Amino acid sequence: MDRPGLKIYRQAGILGSKPGNSFSVSCSSRVYGRRNTRHLLPFSLHYHDAARWLFTLLLFSGLLSTGWFGIPLIPRYFIGTADIISGIFALFSALGAIWGIMAYREFTKSSSAVIDARLAARRLDPMIGDYEYKSYNPMTREYDDGFVPSGPVDFWDKETTVPAWMDKGKYWHILLSLQSSGREIRLQVVRDRDLPFGTGMRNVAVTSKDQSDEGRIMNRYIVKIPQWLVMNTERRRFSEHEAEGPELSALIADVNRKIVAATNEVAGWERLRVRYPWRFMTFAIYLNKSLPLRIVYRQVIRNFPGAKERKIYETNANLANVGDDELVASIVELAQRKKIPPARRAQIQTLMRFLKNAYTRQGLGEGASEYHNFHHSLEVAYVAMQLLPDYFRGYEFGPKDYELLLVAALLHDYDPAQELGSNSGKPKGPSAARTVEEVQKTRIHDAYFTMTNAEFEDYFRQYKSSSESLRPPEDYATTHPERVKSDWTPTESLIIETLIWRTDFPFFKQKLAQEKYSALLSQLKDNGKVNLLAEVLWLADLSVTYMVSDPVRAWDRVNNLYDELFLPKLEAVSRTDAFFADFADLPLYKELLSQRGFPDVFRRRWSLIYQFFHEGNPSTPLNRTIEMARKIYFKVNMELGMRHGEMLQEIASDNWSEYFIGIGKDQGEVLKAKSRLAQLDPQNASAFWGDVQKLLPSIPDGTIDNFLVVMPARVEPLATQEEKAKMETMLSVLVKKLAPGGTVKVLTDIEASSLQLKELMYAAGRAGLVPSDAGKQYFPAGWTDPDFLEKPHIVTLVPRPAAVATKA
Repeated sequence: MDRPGLKIYRQAGILGSKPGNSFSVSCSSRVYGRRNTRHLLPFSLHYHDAARWLFTLLLFSGLLSTGWFGIPLIPRYFIGTADIISGIFALFSALGAIWGIMAYREFTKSSSAVIDARLAARRLDPMIGDYEYKSYNPMTREYDDGFVPSGPVDFWDKETTVPAWMDKGKYWHILLSLQSSGREIRLQVVRDRDLPFGTGMRNVAVTSKDQSDEGRIMNRYIVKIPQWLVMNTERRRFSEHEAEGPELSALIADVNRKIVAATNEVAGWERLRVRYPWRFMTFAIYLNKSLPLRIVYRQVIRNFPGAKERKIYETNANLANVGDDELVASIVELAQRKKIPPARRAQIQTLMRFLKNAYTRQGLGEGASEYHNFHHSLEVAYVAMQLLPDYFRGYEFGPKDYELLLVAALLHDYDPAQELGSNSGKPKGPSAARTVEEVQKTRIHDAYFTMTNAEFEDYFRQYKSSSESLRPPEDYATTHPERVKSDWTPTESLIIETLIWRTDFPFFKQKLAQEKYSALLSQLKDNGKVNLLAEVLWLADLSVTYMVSDPVRAWDRVNNLYDELFLPKLEAVSRTDAFFADFADLPLYKELLSQRGFPDVFRRRWSLIYQFFHEGNPSTPLNRTIEMARKIYFKVNMELGMRHGEMLQEIASDNWSEYFIGIGKDQGEVLKAKSRLAQLDPQNASAFWGDVQKLLPSIPDGTIDNFLVVMPARVEPLATQEEKAKMETMLSVLVKKLAPGGTVKVLTDIEASSLQLKELMYAAGRAGLVPSDAGKQYFPAGWTDPDFLEKPHIVTLVPRPAAVATKA
């Protein structure tokens, strides 16, 4: 039985394993030849220990010096004689002692963050830090240790994957935080002993400057980090862990929290090393880290004039990456801006403290990779308050309205019953029905609106049993619905339930949510205003991920959401693009985004992410091409699984009044085909890179006149039951995409009497296609293909009349 984390899944595109659990992944995009590196700059705990000893010595030296020079000054002060020189020495000695203790604390905190994170990670997965993994470099034809992408990971390609023990989101978070103007960063994940961490210098990370073969120094830096810093902490990886239930959740939450702290520490050091890559700067970096003025400045600046405005601005600019506590502080500051009274802000803080503990117990606290974690709820609350203007569509929104919106946003995903990492096959995210049920059972919203803050805090306090009576009660650990005094439900509580029901996804397909929402809305007096609040919260919930992240982080979050809902990641791009269509074009959403007070950083990010998914969806340019071609050319034809562009070029040249589209999975061949097809006059053909199985469903029905398929016998396209089922599924889709009178033409050297051809005709029959001699024969006469062993022939398939009638 494998230990947790040892199950590294092999998928298509991952190269064969080497001996000793060594796996390889081929990453697309640019690659480099042989390299040599210089300027090795390690983030070493050995140096940290040396710095701590140095500042300990400075502390005691300063104390002794202060006493030596300062004590004799005391009697002299009373008799009126002053020794200026001794006074200066005493002053600087005291400052040196202060410097020593503050610097010692800083380096101790830095070391502890790293060590604690590693120990916690190895408690959860004892193998982390020791996994063998090699990445193939196609240029050198050698294997590089660790996970080393040769270029940017292609997010649209499922084959470009990462090891099972690695979290792509954590990887990209570090990579993005290391970015520096004019410098190219390559992040390499290696074993502890490759740094090395366990012995000698105890290197946590190493930064080196890359030098090309020609001797030219490039602004390219390789940063090596350990595996546990990007550890995958998804609960399902640890189904066989000795810890179970709440104990496992607490362990995962502890690891996530400590990895976040260690990541911030490591990224902070390495970012400076990339920015200042000279050896002598190591001393300057350590000196800067130790300066008391810098440490004190960070605390004092928070109270300077304009600090609160800067805080909101910084949170807006970095919302996806700020810590939970920082985001909570920003929400409170934003609530103050919205003129929510201090007493109500105190209760909001109490509610957030409870929710933070509740999410952490579920493994959804700080650092959790699941989509619906505590940070997501905070983001929705934060963005919703900024999305709603003070005056909108004839309604004036005051402090009470913003408070209702904020409380509903914080509670909208609060579902302790959601299944985390279960193998039941059911979606494991929150449910609006279960959330409302939990809120009603605990009466948490009633308590919020009917209690004082002291009573509300006591409502969340867990008292110990008689055997533990000497121990103080635990704050924010449970709920006491029996302490809610009133027997009636406040109007505010009904509004909270109404807003939560509106966030159910997808709302327009959830019959129960629509019925409950309409019923509650009809009970409320000012239901037009409440309806607008609900729609603002709904839009904030749908769009927040795409407003607060860069494209890479947004894509990682979408991946986590698809894991959570057990949806196929193959459809993530097209589904996300379709998901945008549900709300992106709504007049209400466009009107809210155009409000003057809405942060411009969110507006810009939304435009960028929308374009990223919409234009990045391979079906978007393909469908645009089909739409254009149907307006200009007599027919639109498509070659599926294009292997070489020469044949498509010849076909298009011979049929200049028709348009031809080739779809190929080999990116290199597609690029060659694009170059060939550009020489056509008129240019009546184009080539697209992508997986036919992924692109076909997105093509509009009834738009393709002829599908062309080259099917060599040696490829054995119907060798297994899985391939037969895949072929039948593809043919079924083709029937829907064919225009009236359309055909499917197959060029093959499969013998007419062979079992393979019979299997093909059987699959075609089940898909609604029958053989025919109708239609033009597009394939060039006498065409030779290196994969054909025999002289090829053409099989033409047309939709069965019943299939046509059914489609119509």
